[in-house]
Amino acid sequence: MSNINILSCALFISLLAGLVMSCSKAPNEYEITGKLENVTGDYFFLSRQSGDSVRIDTVKINTKGEFSYTGKTDTLTEVSLYFNKNTKGTFLMVDKGWDVKLKGDVLYPDLIDVKGGDVNDDLTAFKDKNKDLLKSRTDILNTAENNINNKDSLGVKDYVVELKNLNFELSNVAASYVKANPDKIASVMLINMFFKDETSIPRLDENLSLLRGKAVDFPLTAELRTYRDKVKASAKGAYSPGFSLKNTQEKKVQLSDFRGKYVLLLFAGTNCEACKEEKADAVKVYNELKKQKKNIEFISIVKDSEIVPIPKNISDTVKWDIVPVEGGWAAKPFDSYYIREIPYNILISPTGTILERDLSILAVTKKMDELTGNSKK
Repeated sequence: MSNINILSCALFISLLAGLVMSCSKAPNEYEITGKLENVTGDYFFLSRQSGDSVRIDTVKINTKGEFSYTGKTDTLTEVSLYFNKNTKGTFLMVDKGWDVKLKGDVLYPDLIDVKGGDVNDDLTAFKDKNKDLLKSRTDILNTAENNINNKDSLGVKDYVVELKNLNFELSNVAASYVKANPDKIASVMLINMFFKDETSIPRLDENLSLLRGKAVDFPLTAELRTYRDKVKASAKGAYSPGFSLKNTQEKKVQLSDFRGKYVLLLFAGTNCEACKEEKADAVKVYNELKKQKKNIEFISIVKDSEIVPIPKNISDTVKWDIVPVEGGWAAKPFDSYYIREIPYNILISPTGTILERDLSILAVTKKMDELTGNSKK
């Protein structure tokens, strides 16, 4: 072969290689493609953690349910997808260079097939193996949603026990998977799905202790440990976290000043309609307890007063301390007592231990009767 032909071949190969490189993804890029059924609208939302913030993108999807999205990441990252006006959602994992493909029905988000990347493949294998349980659970949730939309609560109540049994069975299957695969990131994701709940802290603790290798070092594992520790710190039976705050009259209110008395902490918000509705019941219960000379005090801890001010005449009806706090859900008392919904009530003993969490205001009188030995038979 002549030198000219050799040079021509070398130039052609170099040009071809450059063309291939120009069409390939950047080293830190990933791609998500899919074809999904029962998607309403021509777009959905995709969210992912980006540093200390959450980034949300709008992704176009055509009438056939087909879509494509390209993003960048420096490490293994969880991505959440929200469909049909945020009423349906699922998650997947992405990493550098991954091609992730989705296929399935958004009405059954737990059963959407996600392929591409070892974690997605492992989770899809778990879903395939337990698809009957997952489908049954989704059927119940969809029925409950329809009944709520139709203002029919009877159907929801009928399925509560069945849903509880299905969740328990699925949690047992997830625990078996973690035990058999302690070094897989998929195990961490399943722990997050099935055991990140206030009522499941012992099982969360147990499953976290099983993790090994890269699963131990995965960032979500540290987040789950932090969650566990925070819930334990304000769980039933724990010593109540103290606070020193100012009430609406600028008077200092310290939890330690109420030792020797039962204390009901009422967590609320100024822009919470359910809290406003509960206020009337709280006033009646408080007045009845005082009439019975029960050894109890109420303290309302109210967020969002910087957005919607507390009415100045509220003391006309509310005769206990009202403590406004700023910072929303991140306000220190809300954080230290791990409050994630309002209204939310916590009953504390005279010695400072937490007796009950999420105690209905209408159940307080009966609970006090039980505690003080005056319950009616």
